[in-house]
Amino acid sequence: MACGRAQGVPDEELGGLVVDTKVPDKPIDLDLAAKDPAELSRALTRPYRAMVAALPPHTVIVQSKTTVEEAGKVTDELGESGSIALGEAGAFRGEYTNTADYGREVTFVSGTLYLRPRYQRWHRRAPETADEPAALRDSFVAPIAATWDLVAPAAELTDLGPVDLAGRRGRKIALKLAPAQAKNPPETLAQRKWRESRAIEELTGEVVLDADKGVPLSVKLTGTVGFTRDGRRFKLKVSLTSTVTAVGSAIAVTAPPDTEVVATPERLREVDDRDYLLQGIAPPIRKGSDK
Repeated sequence: MACGRAQGVPDEELGGLVVDTKVPDKPIDLDLAAKDPAELSRALTRPYRAMVAALPPHTVIVQSKTTVEEAGKVTDELGESGSIALGEAGAFRGEYTNTADYGREVTFVSGTLYLRPRYQRWHRRAPETADEPAALRDSFVAPIAATWDLVAPAAELTDLGPVDLAGRRGRKIALKLAPAQAKNPPETLAQRKWRESRAIEELTGEVVLDADKGVPLSVKLTGTVGFTRDGRRFKLKVSLTSTVTAVGSAIAVTAPPDTEVVATPERLREVDDRDYLLQGIAPPIRKGSDK
């Protein structure tokens, strides 16, 4: 046994992961989403579990690139690639890598999570909460919402009509820079305050929404955002592509071989709470839990 919790959470406690439940949400108005950025925002920023509930098993691939420039000189750059593939009975496999040489993999099968940082071995454990597997699954598709949210205030939409994609009927919507940018929404987090004064300088792209369910089958976004931080002016260039493939084709999800799994001891919440409350006052009961 890799750990005392490896037997997993009972199926009935997995919050719809074994048999996906519908996400309670007002259906997307497809006609409105083709012309109103606010309705398109609803379609693009819902968590991935909405797509899981709406479509048969499928695979999603998301690739993005972010570049920060100051006075025409690149100061930071990151490319990211993620994929999530669904199996039967709520099983899934997700993978994420980036150009900073970081990555991770998640496999969920038979009520058990298998987690692996890049270049390391798998850790096996039960979900800490019933929602944890769904939250991990959502994270692989989260860049769609994050990128759209950044450029949405300056989006102008054009309805390009029906299109077939991945064996589904869709609605294609073209995106371009609007003549006037809408007011940026307020930000509650201090580290995001710079977004309140951002100026979207360039924007192109297209989105294909599923004609029946309103979920994004394809997303292509390219934009440039100007912003000021600490008195310095920067340009943030973003690009993202997302594609849904193999709709109706569940992959075979299997647990990693035992030889590739290391022990992940059970976390004791009362110990974690004690160490947090006595931080700086008393030494922790234990330091680190992963081997």
